[in-house]
Amino acid sequence: MKKDENIITLNGEKGEKLSFYVDAELEYDGYKYLVLRPVDKFDDLDADQAIVFRVEETEEGEEYFIEQDDEIINAIEDIYNSGC
Repeated sequence: MKKDENIITLNGEKGEKLSFYVDAELEYDGYKYLVLRPVDKFDDLDADQAIVFRVEETEEGEEYFIEQDDEIINAIEDIYNSGC
């Protein structure tokens, strides 16, 4: 992951670089979550849609992201919409 102010760049499934705006960083159920919006339009994601990832850390201190299921996404969306 590369951070540049409120933009992060992640490696996609096919090795492509994907850039996102960090809309929010939230805590839920003891975990840190990021609400991300794409910098560039993706074929399978509208410009007004966001992606929610749980942030995990390796033993070496490097962060990685885990996609979430609908239940967690809905809970994060509720927190986000309530003004964080």
